[in-house]
Amino acid sequence: MNKLPAELKDMVCSFSSPNELKSLRLVSRTFLAAASKYILPRIFLFIHPRSVRELEEITSHPLYREHVTTIIIDPTQLEIHKVKDYDDWVCHLPTDWSIPRREDFPPSSHVECSGTDRGLQLLAAAADAVKKNDEAWEAAKYSETELKKLWQSHKDLQSYQENTEVRALIYDKLRLAFKRCPKLRNIVATSLHGPNSAGSKKKHIIFGDHILDLYRYPEQPQPQLHLDDILPIAHAGSWPVETLTICNIELRKWTRQNPLTLSDLHHLRMLNDIDCFHIELFDILKAAPNLETLWARTNESRDDILVWDEILRNIHLAHLEELFFEFIYFDKDDLVGFLLRHASSLRSLAMREVFISLLSGGWPGLLRSLGHQLPNLNKVQLDLLVGMQGNVIARYKNAYMIDAESFLLRGGLLPIEQFIRKSDETDYYGPDMAARIQMDIRPGL
Repeated sequence: MNKLPAELKDMVCSFSSPNELKSLRLVSRTFLAAASKYILPRIFLFIHPRSVRELEEITSHPLYREHVTTIIIDPTQLEIHKVKDYDDWVCHLPTDWSIPRREDFPPSSHVECSGTDRGLQLLAAAADAVKKNDEAWEAAKYSETELKKLWQSHKDLQSYQENTEVRALIYDKLRLAFKRCPKLRNIVATSLHGPNSAGSKKKHIIFGDHILDLYRYPEQPQPQLHLDDILPIAHAGSWPVETLTICNIELRKWTRQNPLTLSDLHHLRMLNDIDCFHIELFDILKAAPNLETLWARTNESRDDILVWDEILRNIHLAHLEELFFEFIYFDKDDLVGFLLRHASSLRSLAMREVFISLLSGGWPGLLRSLGHQLPNLNKVQLDLLVGMQGNVIARYKNAYMIDAESFLLRGGLLPIEQFIRKSDETDYYGPDMAARIQMDIRPGL
């Protein structure tokens, strides 16, 4: 991928809150000029009061707001347990935290001490219980003071989430960011963050490691957003969004009476593993005539074929240069028609785990129909493709996909199907099961 939107550059940086920024010593103007194309001034919005304050500080700063180009939104809310009080909360803490409880160390009735005075015996027993309790706290994951602070964080975050309408918050802060940041052009809405990504690090800073450690399970349901929440109509028309990335967010369709207009949108990536979002994707594609990049990933399902065929038949993007499909079931004729309609502009084509209906010829039929008809392609990537070997669904070998890529780029003889042996399909470290392309970069993170 030689031509990527700004938020996908490998070398990026993020703004912290203004009071955390330190002065920087630049090596030279030449170095700064050379590095500038890799610098990504971006802001994050998590459903947390600290994140909201940070966004407001950056967007109100006279210098920092001038450089912001990207906003990354994570609408996920943590699953916070409802408890009666502090003691009840402590009882629900993970056992590996080794948090001692007073009732675990009752005074012993068999403590030996000099003398027979019962009062001294009781005092010694109480002192021994306190000593054991103190020793247990030394072995605990958090000190008692830290635990009290964590309990306060729990209460504050629970109260904030219960009293915050997520859709309204996102709408309001997006409107604020676009109003104050003249270079803001890219929106990323995601609930996924790589373990070492900037998004993951920022989330840990905002929420605190202890909170995320405590409430990361059970797994969060896929958060929901309406198109209205991230693409609303501003006072002077639509926001100048050039790049929109949706990753593992359940979308809901446009509900406003105003028509959706996205003439500035050039790059669209909708990467959802669970949710079917065909209607929402169709709405965006119809409103974005100048789209250059389209990535779409959903859950593969034969039931979706008619919906995708409607999209393929009714969408024409005159400037489309880059196309990526993953986990989608297509009819061959409709996919061929879509690709040929965009043959004059299409430069890059990538497909992973795409299944072509056997009734229309499968992958051999698709290649035969496309042969020598995509003259402007300069990059083709095919990965983990699926076909039929006899009456059984099977995966193609890398050798077949390499031949298919060459056929689409340079023509020649139609590739001969080659399938992985069934016994090798579970060998995820085998050469034919390893991913050949890396299109699933976590956008902007």
